[in-house]
Amino acid sequence: MNVNNNISIDELPQNLEDLKTNSEWILGIFEAGRGPLIGPIIIAGCFWPINNHNYIVKQCSLSLNKQFYQNQTESSEIISKLKGQALQFETIEISAQKLSTKILAYTPSDLNEISLNYTIQLIKNILSKGYKIIECYINPIGFKENLNELLKKGLGFENNDLKFIVGIHQTIIAAQIVAMQERNARLLQIQQDIYPSGQMGSGYPSDNQTREFLSKVSIPFFIYPEEIRFAWQTISASFKQKAISIEYMSEENWTKQTKEQFIENPSSLEYGGLHFENYYL
Repeated sequence: MNVNNNISIDELPQNLEDLKTNSEWILGIFEAGRGPLIGPIIIAGCFWPINNHNYIVKQCSLSLNKQFYQNQTESSEIISKLKGQALQFETIEISAQKLSTKILAYTPSDLNEISLNYTIQLIKNILSKGYKIIECYINPIGFKENLNELLKKGLGFENNDLKFIVGIHQTIIAAQIVAMQERNARLLQIQQDIYPSGQMGSGYPSDNQTREFLSKVSIPFFIYPEEIRFAWQTISASFKQKAISIEYMSEENWTKQTKEQFIENPSSLEYGGLHFENYYL
């Protein structure tokens, strides 16, 4: 990556169309919320012109230190302030309901596959807006060996100018801040919607506060609100204790009724061993 070290704030182009036309961009992608059993996964992409790299890293205090730094709030405010000037970011959300539905589908998907597909969609969204991305940094949990091939196949083009690089980078750190900030905002909204009088904890099954939250928000018959990932093992196990068991009969178990019997008592219908009252055709 060739970076102009002499760029200054006065030299930063303020017009977004100028940036698109005259600049090559670098992109970092981060996924937040894979492990918890509450709320969505947020995938964020943060990108900026390669010639503005050093300026943005300095302004946003983007450290490559693996420990999460203390000035997250300050950095997120600067990132938001610079959006549309020196940098851009996009996010995509995978709801708890979508996650569980895809995992439990007749043809199931695993988390790596779901994450990859939504990452590809995020990149497509960014490229469709006219940004010339030449490097995409990504720190994936799965698909490390053939990630480059999978991403290019998913994007549907052979573009040797766009390189996918696995490893930590300042663009990934910026995307991490954006993804975590958006997920935290969604979690706050979820808590206010379904449990405003208490706390739901970190969302991990080992968290006592999260377990208490789950016990408070369970709903008879429906079990949990849609923001709970019902495909996760902890939630699936609780179904055995809370779920209402329903036995489905085959057509052979229909109780035969004559026309005369139905006319005599039209408000009832028998199905297998079950008896339904107030049944009207």
